[in-house]
Amino acid sequence: MKWQLLLVCFFLIFTARAFSQKSFEQPLSSRTNNYQIKAYLDTDKKQVKGSQRVTFKNPSSDTIWTLPFHMYYNAFKNNKSIFNTGYSRIPRTIPEDEIKNGIWGWIEVTGAKDEEGSDLEYEYIHPDIDNKDDHTVLEIRLKNPVLPFDSCAIQMEWLSQIPKSKARTGYSRDFYFMVQWYPKMGVYEPAGSRFAEQGQWNCHQYHPSTEYFGEFGVYEVELDVPSEFKTGGSGFPIQEKENGDRKKITYLAEDVIDFAWTANPGFIEIVDRWKDVEIKLLIMPEHVCNQERFLKAAKNTLEFYENYLEKYPYPTLTIVSPPFHGLFSGAMEYPTLITSPTLCDLPSTIKTTETLTIHELTHQYFMQMVATNEQEEPWMDEGFTSFFEAKILDKYYPEGVVNFDFFDVKIGSEELRRGRFMSTNNPKVNPLSDFGFHFKHGSSGDLFYGKAATGLMTLEGLVGEDLMQEIMQTYFKRWKFKHPCRNDFLDVVGDVVYEKKGEAMADGVLDFMNQLLLGTDVCDYSVESITNFEIPQHLGFFENTDECKFPQEGWETEYLSKVILFRNEGITVPQEIRIVFDNGDERIEYWDGKKRSHEFIYQGQQKIECVEIDPTLKIPLDHNLINNSYTVKQKSHGITRAFVSFITWMENVMVSASGFI
Repeated sequence: MKWQLLLVCFFLIFTARAFSQKSFEQPLSSRTNNYQIKAYLDTDKKQVKGSQRVTFKNPSSDTIWTLPFHMYYNAFKNNKSIFNTGYSRIPRTIPEDEIKNGIWGWIEVTGAKDEEGSDLEYEYIHPDIDNKDDHTVLEIRLKNPVLPFDSCAIQMEWLSQIPKSKARTGYSRDFYFMVQWYPKMGVYEPAGSRFAEQGQWNCHQYHPSTEYFGEFGVYEVELDVPSEFKTGGSGFPIQEKENGDRKKITYLAEDVIDFAWTANPGFIEIVDRWKDVEIKLLIMPEHVCNQERFLKAAKNTLEFYENYLEKYPYPTLTIVSPPFHGLFSGAMEYPTLITSPTLCDLPSTIKTTETLTIHELTHQYFMQMVATNEQEEPWMDEGFTSFFEAKILDKYYPEGVVNFDFFDVKIGSEELRRGRFMSTNNPKVNPLSDFGFHFKHGSSGDLFYGKAATGLMTLEGLVGEDLMQEIMQTYFKRWKFKHPCRNDFLDVVGDVVYEKKGEAMADGVLDFMNQLLLGTDVCDYSVESITNFEIPQHLGFFENTDECKFPQEGWETEYLSKVILFRNEGITVPQEIRIVFDNGDERIEYWDGKKRSHEFIYQGQQKIECVEIDPTLKIPLDHNLINNSYTVKQKSHGITRAFVSFITWMENVMVSASGFI
């Protein structure tokens, strides 16, 4: 027995040592909301039976009496929930067979106790919309309050009916993608943080047009699943035990805002590394042909961020490529775990696999580490991610996101991001500063992704690439593992530009950013006209009637040349103007872009031949680039007309394609 006891002790010491090596020596975040979860997956009933101990640390000087929890699965509980009745760009049709057979998804708390073992009362609340049929927020009332900067722990028991594959979550056959699957506590915002004038809980109901907001913490999650299932989860496994036809796998995820996991007996697990990061790819056999596309894209992204911002701090990254029948869970991001669908028939000239991998991995920085509120300010999540996605793709795949050598077609990622905004049906429907679920009449995704990314590209054009990187580095360093809002980002922009370029430049840039975020105007400048008037000689009588002026021999003709520029829309941006004369001379002029019209006048023997606004394309937010240039002489009219028609057709094709990425 002694040697058996020694063996057990050795095993525990070894396990603890391995555990400590993978854990962070110092916390990266405040670790406010912490979970110990045990979950039993019943694949016959399609249910999860769970228990969780939730520890909450009060981050404020407030006394707190209630704890609200997101109950996301209840969005699929009936057809009258906000999720099923609100506006969304995600299809939410409930199949007839599911209605007839009573197949719905739900989650129910069956008990809650405090640390003294006392039963706690709870009820559904409606912080956004008073809809009695919406059960997506549960409030637990405490018997003893959480005092300032103190903590409390509660024990919860719950049961969930997993929905058939819906938006981002659920099961499809034997594939399970488990996200927003447990009672998840809201975020307590002390006075002065984000937009909170006084301490408050931020725990919105589940709106279909927005994603999520979570607090940093540590998750220790034990999954009890059939033994033949392969699993993947946020963080990394620290223990696995076989027990007949089932197994228990315990995951640890530190300094994250959520926990996601997946299970499927058909997964092939491919393990690779990038420096200190273990990359695990869970992929279906029919998609293994694309494994290098996933891994290369992931490594490129990790390398980019190490150089541009900071090194990825987590020891693991899991990429899930779902089966075709589980595509509803594809193209989503969760802490240290992302999903990216693929098809082996997808040619290498179309970089959808790479685009989705890079986009979702970028969310590890802007959503996970810089944890903005995706429900209230989705542009800070998707806009930042789309901006960086374009930079990474255009850096590592210069041949284009879509390229066809035969037609000499090459479409870059920045073009697609811009195209998504320019193709929107109503670019003025809402300001970016609106809550995501206030976008009730369409165009939300085009603005969150397209307008925000194009606006950040324009900011980079105004300040230059080096200063833009300094802005982003400062913002990331100042706000990583916290919850910034737009004002916090604007403060960084103002501070950095003021320090490097002075007050006037900082004021101009902030003026542009406020127009971009708070207003609904678009940006459009155009060259209205070019005129070259010949200045005649002085002929006739002028000073008296005795001396007549006659035409002079050798007179060199002079011209009064004028260009008129228009600001057609509301947003004002400083502009560079390139003016080309018929003798080959060029001039670069500057206009603050504020008045509705502006002119430049020249006198001399040369004539203006061509004018171009923003010749280096620093202002991609400009809605119509075609009217940015004007040439006096039009040659080969028929060829030009045919070429412009072709380019217009190609632009429409690219814009349409951008909607799928």
